[in-house]
Amino acid sequence: MQGRLAFCLRASVLALALFACSSDEPTGPGDPDDPGTPPLPATVSWSDGATWPGGQVPAAGAAVVIPEGTAVRLDVSPPPLASLRIEGALVFDERDLELSAGHILVLGTLRVGTSASPFSHRATITLTGTAADGNVMGMGNRVLGVAGGTLDLHGEARQGWTRLAVTATAGSAQLQLAEAPGWRAGDRLVIASTDFEPGHAEVVAVASVSGATVTLEQPLAFTHYGELQTIAGHTVDERAEVGLLTRNVVVRGDSATSAGGYGGHLMGTGGTLRVSGVTLRFMGQRGLMARYPMHWHLMGPVDGQYFAGNSVWGSFNRCVTVHGTDNARVEGNVCHDHLGHGYFLEDGAETGNLIAGNLGLGTTILDDGVLPTDNRAATFWITNPDNTVRGNAAAGSQGFGFWYALPASPTGLSVGQPELPRNTPLREFSGNVAHTNRRGGLHVDDGPRPDGTTETVFYAPRTDPNDANTAVVADFTGFTAWKHPGRAIWLRGRDHRLSDAVVADNGIGATFASSETFVEDALFVGESANDAGEVYGDGSRRGYEFYDGRVGTDRVTFANFTGSGGIPWSALGFLRNNGFSVSTGNFAGDVEFVSANQYYLETPHADKDGDKAAVFLDRDGDVTGAAGAYVVPNHPFLVTPSCTLRAEWNAYVCTQRYVGLSVRSDAEVVAPLTITRDDAAALTLVGVPDHPSSAHASVAPGRAYAIQFAGSAPLRPWLSLNRTVEGEWVRLTLPYPQATFSVVRDYNSSNPLPPAADLAELEASPGDRYWYDTGTGMLHLKLVTRSERDWATIHVEPE
Repeated sequence: MQGRLAFCLRASVLALALFACSSDEPTGPGDPDDPGTPPLPATVSWSDGATWPGGQVPAAGAAVVIPEGTAVRLDVSPPPLASLRIEGALVFDERDLELSAGHILVLGTLRVGTSASPFSHRATITLTGTAADGNVMGMGNRVLGVAGGTLDLHGEARQGWTRLAVTATAGSAQLQLAEAPGWRAGDRLVIASTDFEPGHAEVVAVASVSGATVTLEQPLAFTHYGELQTIAGHTVDERAEVGLLTRNVVVRGDSATSAGGYGGHLMGTGGTLRVSGVTLRFMGQRGLMARYPMHWHLMGPVDGQYFAGNSVWGSFNRCVTVHGTDNARVEGNVCHDHLGHGYFLEDGAETGNLIAGNLGLGTTILDDGVLPTDNRAATFWITNPDNTVRGNAAAGSQGFGFWYALPASPTGLSVGQPELPRNTPLREFSGNVAHTNRRGGLHVDDGPRPDGTTETVFYAPRTDPNDANTAVVADFTGFTAWKHPGRAIWLRGRDHRLSDAVVADNGIGATFASSETFVEDALFVGESANDAGEVYGDGSRRGYEFYDGRVGTDRVTFANFTGSGGIPWSALGFLRNNGFSVSTGNFAGDVEFVSANQYYLETPHADKDGDKAAVFLDRDGDVTGAAGAYVVPNHPFLVTPSCTLRAEWNAYVCTQRYVGLSVRSDAEVVAPLTITRDDAAALTLVGVPDHPSSAHASVAPGRAYAIQFAGSAPLRPWLSLNRTVEGEWVRLTLPYPQATFSVVRDYNSSNPLPPAADLAELEASPGDRYWYDTGTGMLHLKLVTRSERDWATIHVEPE
């Protein structure tokens, strides 16, 4: 008869209780993260019929309300409720308890232990609502929602994860851990994969524990590596992470009805959320926005709030979401087996948050996720660099490990906020680990548009995001990346550093699509003892790839690049099949090679201009044996008498300089074109992909070059040199179809160049004139770098 009737505490009963009862709530010294939290009043018991209207304890299916100003001690496990609305307080007694409700709304206080006195028995909160049950204050259903109240969930403080100390082989039933974490018989653990396949992580049950030795109920299906290696004097750590999934406080969706992906969710829209020592199981609602296992939603500054030392296991939608919220602490958690992005900063307006010491694995991509990018899901999705990301492990994803997906400005419900993520300084990225991620370990590129799709992003941090003159370095430091079948690290932007990194056992270690971006004080390993003969793709491995630029290496060791796949392994190389320009300022400096082929470059592809321009400077001579030498492609156009073939590299070592030459027009097609050097060596350029108005080449300075266009000669060509030094020059000849024109040097349009009397006068000049041969229609130019510049340019305009 009570059915879905609301049960409210009687004020008279509460008043009597305040005088007659002493509180059983262990208040302790208070929450150290919020010392100003006042203690709750004395409580009345849920099991006491006198607490409730009519003297009847709520029956199954009841809609229960605890009114403001009252506090109930949950001393029994009630029957399943339709709903529970807490306007006052509900405090779990220190005993094994279960609470089941369609949804729970916290406007007052829900407390299961405190940080000072964690709950020591078993507490299970099960959410059973359905979408048909209605939308609870904009939070949907099957929700533990906090709307202005205080949620304190504190299970036992237990070590969340560690690593193996010894390799655990397939078929064995014992783990030797790096430390004794205090785990117990009956606990469930997850052991990360240590090969290229993220699906080789496995969940195991503990039979017994003796110190750091854990005996399992069943033998392992896969081998998990567990040794520290020393390679070239550096420590390489590819030991499997082992995470605890079992906690004594559990919040879960109804396991019987969650199989379709409609789990429970925990959401705060205001108030205080402090959660530690809790397992979230069968949580998140597949494909539904704002329905995540743990979610701060548009809460602004939340200093003192945290989600720490928890386990999220079997999530249908993310792990932890920080949305429109600043200064939250997400620390020491384990998240395994989740759909879509994992640790998730949503819109790009989130700043000051601490994401530290977390383990994430079992990241699963899906096409019907909340965002289009869930089909490349990252274990850690970061949309604003003004957050601390420290000491985390992304240990197995079908997508990325760490993805800095920076929007131009905040998206979603944060549109209009002032942040400019693509120009915001990097607060901290340090000591993180990524391995066994199919798409990559660290990806800084591809930021979201307002519609959720992505676009190429150039991350250029500045102390003042609005001022391009305040550039500052973003240092991704102490990063370890291993077992990525493709590329471990991809950075796009400018003024980045990858420092103190260990990058091992990857198809490609790192590629920077950047400028003024360098790897420093790092170790790259082609093959370690944790290899097992695995082959992905064509089996090739490469440490560091040059691309764009200026990029380079400083104080870097390369070890164990001696194998061969589709092409020989190499410590250094260029991005393969590249159609875009590369800088002649790219360099290798202070590098060491230990059992490593220094370099390999494929023969340039005819349709890839970047391949034909792939030169780099051996600054200190550690690559070639000649300081200041250049390594250039195996193409006659770049080979001069100063060059020596290195057949094992498929490249030449040249003791002269190389500079960049660009031919472009603002509104006309310039490519295809052919550049012929004064010794008849020729190079055909097809132009920048999808932009035939621009073409780029590397050239030896101090030489003459003739340019011939496959189509009509442009009337408004721009010809430029870059990465030059004072006095360096090239002479260019090109057809020009009009006899009247002006020639502008170095953007000085108010002072166009005068014509020379003849070719000899032009050749003898410092680049301050041109010569036009009216008989042949050929325009002769000389680009010379002037003082205090590292470039030269000439622009031709018809009159």
